Amino acid sequence: MNGFKRAKPDMSARAVLLFSRFEPGEKGGGRKKHFAILNGLCVILAFVVSCRKAEVMVAEPPADRHAPYNYVAAKGMVVAAHPLAAEAGLDMLRRGGNAVDAAVAAAVALNAAEPFASGIGGGGFMVVYLAREKRITVINYREKAPASARPSMFAEKGEAAEEWRLEKGTAVGVPGALAGWDLALRKYGTRSLAECAARAVEIAESGFPVSETFSTISKDEYERILKNAGEETCYLNGGVPFEPGEIFRNPDLARTLRTVGEKGIREFYTGSIAPKIVEAVRAHGGEMTLEDLAAYEAKETDPLRGTHRECDVFTAPPPASGGLHVLQLLNIVETWPVETWGPNSPAYIHHFSEALRFLFADHERYIGDPDFVRIPMDELLSKDYARAVAGKIDPNRPAAAYPASGIIPGESGAGNTTHLGVVDRAGNAVALTQSINDFFATAIIPKGTGFLLNNHLRDFDIDPRSPNAPGPGKRPVSNMGPMIWLKDGAPLLVLGSPGGTRIFSALTQIAVNILVFGMDLDAAIETPRFFSHSRGGKPHPIDVESRIPSDVLKALEALGHEIDVRGDYDKHFGGAQGLMILSSPRRILGGADSRRDGVGAGY
Repeated sequence: MNGFKRAKPDMSARAVLLFSRFEPGEKGGGRKKHFAILNGLCVILAFVVSCRKAEVMVAEPPADRHAPYNYVAAKGMVVAAHPLAAEAGLDMLRRGGNAVDAAVAAAVALNAAEPFASGIGGGGFMVVYLAREKRITVINYREKAPASARPSMFAEKGEAAEEWRLEKGTAVGVPGALAGWDLALRKYGTRSLAECAARAVEIAESGFPVSETFSTISKDEYERILKNAGEETCYLNGGVPFEPGEIFRNPDLARTLRTVGEKGIREFYTGSIAPKIVEAVRAHGGEMTLEDLAAYEAKETDPLRGTHRECDVFTAPPPASGGLHVLQLLNIVETWPVETWGPNSPAYIHHFSEALRFLFADHERYIGDPDFVRIPMDELLSKDYARAVAGKIDPNRPAAAYPASGIIPGESGAGNTTHLGVVDRAGNAVALTQSINDFFATAIIPKGTGFLLNNHLRDFDIDPRSPNAPGPGKRPVSNMGPMIWLKDGAPLLVLGSPGGTRIFSALTQIAVNILVFGMDLDAAIETPRFFSHSRGGKPHPIDVESRIPSDVLKALEALGHEIDVRGDYDKHFGGAQGLMILSSPRRILGGADSRRDGVGAGY
């Protein structure tokens, strides 16, 4: 692929020191040998760098795709969940586009290259750092419920509710992706939507070899694809799921993107595409109207802000709940001796899992669309709240129940999303998370358009009394949490992940791995993850990746936890993408999660 670099690790002396961190469980003898090698490299490389300050030595990628491996660039970089999307963003940067242009180019390309996770039939959030203004803003393009939505719309379906929330037209929210991308470009970009979509059109028309990830997900969701999209759909190969290496093409999507580029996004919301969306939704039992589509608008909003270890953390506010819960978890982590416990130790996993369960209780009670419900944001983000939650945790056993906090009088979704990050030459940065919700979402495709319609109304709570109950024009609560970390007023980390309810757990673990345990960026991303939550005050098991040592799991079971062991690099825990910006000399490091098809591309 022209202009695309699989990897370019920074091997300066500074970077070697940064990379001299260890994943949990490495043996002491291995540490000594590793340090000896690194010390020797530091001496050699310090001499090389002093003689050739502008030269960055490049090493080949490791044979094991799961091995921690940092991409590096000096000017700009894109990290995304598919190589073709990263390449599309990098191409935009090389041609003079800024971070917003590149983010949109990569986001549209993901619709073509990773269509099962996001696209113009869905929505998301974008956090933007504007270097010249030294300001951060948020573009909210979360889907909205149609005017026909009502609090009891799923509860009244009884035992069939899950079907109506997963694969029926009632699950489809008014898509926001095109409106959000367009708003971001008009306010902060330098290129048109047509220019940003050009590479996506090429990808959809020319096709590409399907990855193992694409193939596996297609097989997992085959029945829904076959039921709603039909055996002739481009998302199946002759009526059966794609095998790795087979070529996937989507000419209908290419035509749709080209049409929107030529005529503008109103073609989607009020033009020729709108009736096709409404017809598809209504044919599958939904009640969306042309008026619902015409009324949709993306919105710009102020970010949510927190602090951790001399960093300012900015993220999307509700209805994106992921960033809020990351900030809460970071506040709670500050009350614990985590350096003493160590990463993925029994004490760390126990306390972290208990904190998650208490946070989920408050998530159910307080979080909804802030345009419709009051969220006690100041209280939830206070250090006093963090100390109160930490005080509820018994170090020797799980709690018997997890009631919500009594501050003032959501759903654990399986959502599968995508994330990308961009830093440009001028120092602008974007963290963008977007989704159609479940892999392949409803699998409903408006006739001749090539894109999948979301099932994000599944993110509403079934309980009509919930603050996150459905309602006309409401945005369902999301678990997304794209974020930008500043240190001394300049971007340090650009971070985000898919993974439904696992998003904020994963992002917090990655941040703690870097800032507390001293791991390098991609090691922090690749380190084994765990997750737990509560529902209705009752705990769910701790999900763990199988790489967490058995003695740790036995210690957790001895405390009274139930453990659910999953795969070694399991998509259940998301697919994080991260950027770290270093100075003196300027270096951009990229970490791309091997749990999906993540890569970095920079120059």
